[in-house]
Amino acid sequence: VLQGLDMGVDDIDVVADEKTALLFNDLFKKEVQKRVEYSESDKFKSYYGKFVINGISLEVMGQWQIRKGEDWSEVYDASDDEINIIDINGLKVRVEKLEIELKTSVEMGRWSEFHKIKKQLSKTQQGSLF
Repeated sequence: VLQGLDMGVDDIDVVADEKTALLFNDLFKKEVQKRVEYSESDKFKSYYGKFVINGISLEVMGQWQIRKGEDWSEVYDASDDEINIIDINGLKVRVEKLEIELKTSVEMGRWSEFHKIKKQLSKTQQGSLF
């Protein structure tokens, strides 16, 4: 949404490295719903936690990986090669590159999300990202 796509939004997902993800526990003590800690399921593994800040749900995922069959995806950690910096009213905000959004949609099997993003990108001439 921050990059101009028309998408439904239930919460904000923050992808980070381990250190940044764990820092949320201290920075947002009063907003914690679930403290950030290492978590592994049949679909994901990361340093995961949940917060509610000003009524907005926020999920934090540090060193996030997605299960792909018997293997795991690469680590997503919001490193400089995974993000763009956008300007929102003078505030510099790091956002995941749209090609990473497309890639993770595929890895999670979220095909409707993938096609919705892809369709909008093709209208803005950015459709060759994936």
